[in-house]
Amino acid sequence: MIFPDISPKQAMQYSYMCTRLKQTMDTMHRARKTLENIANTSFDKSLAKCVYLLASESLQCENEIRAQIDSLICANYDEDITADKKLPALYSMHGLDSICNYFEEVYLKSYRRLLSDKHLGSSIKSLVQNHLQLFISSLTQLRLFNDVKSAAN
Repeated sequence: MIFPDISPKQAMQYSYMCTRLKQTMDTMHRARKTLENIANTSFDKSLAKCVYLLASESLQCENEIRAQIDSLICANYDEDITADKKLPALYSMHGLDSICNYFEEVYLKSYRRLLSDKHLGSSIKSLVQNHLQLFISSLTQLRLFNDVKSAAN
């Protein structure tokens, strides 16, 4: 069996990447649960379906980040994460505009912060860039749905 040697600098970098990815995954998990709660309590079935779609895509991205964490062998890293545990408040549970703003505030800003981090590897940045494009597309679809729904009324 071959055991790779990693330098202390590489170990610090892996630990840092693990922490950053874990913070992002935790934020996404809490935001996804919020979206699922909105969909569960919505009386508008079409709105609920759109929000469930966002939550489903979020879950897929969470799973991909979790796989990246596992590939970095992050199980032994320090669990004391100092990230801000507060998510932006969602004032109107019924308004699609507020859901879009919430999604943008939580997801897009989190991913853009990751992309601007100079200490993350190119493979992680590529994954983050792909997720960001997916989320931008989802947000655009949600806003278009809102425009069509408004025009129909």
